[in-house]
Amino acid sequence: MSKIAIIGPLSKDKVTKKGQSYRSAGGPVYFQAGVMNSLKINTSAFITLSKKDETLLDEFRGKVDIIPLFKDKTIEFQNIYPNDNPDYRIQKASIPFNPISAEDMVDFNLEGFDTILLGPLCPYDIPLETVKSLYKHNVPLYLGVQGYLRHLKGNRIVLRPWNDFREFLRFINIIFMDENEAKIILGEDISLKETAKNLASFGPEEVIITQGSRGAVIYSKKLDKIYKIPAFKANQAVDPTGMGDTFMAAYSAKKLQIDDPEECGKFAAAASAIKIEDKGPFRKNKALIEKKMEIHDLNP
Repeated sequence: MSKIAIIGPLSKDKVTKKGQSYRSAGGPVYFQAGVMNSLKINTSAFITLSKKDETLLDEFRGKVDIIPLFKDKTIEFQNIYPNDNPDYRIQKASIPFNPISAEDMVDFNLEGFDTILLGPLCPYDIPLETVKSLYKHNVPLYLGVQGYLRHLKGNRIVLRPWNDFREFLRFINIIFMDENEAKIILGEDISLKETAKNLASFGPEEVIITQGSRGAVIYSKKLDKIYKIPAFKANQAVDPTGMGDTFMAAYSAKKLQIDDPEECGKFAAAASAIKIEDKGPFRKNKALIEKKMEIHDLNP
């Protein structure tokens, strides 16, 4: 049976869309665990949070194997969507210093996993030394890069260059980012296709750049091929929070079954379109994803 590890911080989230708010757990580990549970993939989640916020883990109970890595405080995020554009949001945060060190992971046997997903929310969540240590387990490392670009200006999140990205990418098999993050990493005014190829030259076998409602671009270094993945139509846009994390998790899950970047990308795009139709993480199933893919093929 396939087995995936998810590593990263859990956050306390407040989501506001056009003046209406709700609170929940958040962060890549939260949204990715929802996908893995729905697709019935054996998953272990290594999660940082404060002991006093342990009740946040109740949303995971019975779904994935939880390994809490308790720290002093839990990250807090506000995701504000001021209009109907799901690709535009304002983020505010309170970010404590909660690095997952190599020592935090030393007692865990990771060799039995098929894939390890890394989901930092800020630059120091998963340090380079931890990535190097995880790399020694000979398990493919998939990274959502967003956290390494996020910095605080006051209490508002701003994106800044990831200065040591070259050092990290030496150890990463597949990287995921959105188009804004892709442009900031290299700091060059070039196409997304060129950006993806340039980033792959530093190590990753595949580079996935999502474009929200305009789909995604995938570059396979092994095949030296670019794939343009279409966006799949959602019935309604209720909550875009976690769409990128959902895409990463669904792509990773499909990758366990088939080594086809285009097919994995379409599967992930369909899952993301379903996720946006409801609050919280993906809670549907593989059959519904495949049905949405079929509908798109009939009505592209």
